Amino acid sequence: MARLEIEHIVPLAEGGTNDESNLWLACPLCNGHKSRKIKAVDPETEKTAPLFNPRTQLWCEHFRWSDDGTRVVGITPIGRATVAALCLDSDSDAIEVRRYWIEAGWHPPEAL
Repeated sequence: MARLEIEHIVPLAEGGTNDESNLWLACPLCNGHKSRKIKAVDPETEKTAPLFNPRTQLWCEHFRWSDDGTRVVGITPIGRATVAALCLDSDSDAIEVRRYWIEAGWHPPEAL
């Protein structure tokens, strides 16, 4: 992974602002996959859902870690749509980095 980037929760191209309430830190992989998306299809229901908003929602209400700790698993429509849009369960680079974090004892976090 690389240094974190400032990402716009609602991208400027979709009407977002540079206000602090619309900014978050993201890894370049996630930010690149997100791009200008604000919603995505939940693969389970096949309905469109908004992407997870880390400023207003709790991670543990929408996601969990896979048993091996390398993949993020969506547990709600918002979670599943976000996992699909950001490739949180399939980006090979992110999965490899998480494996290193697990070996180092840094991951997964105990509570989010």
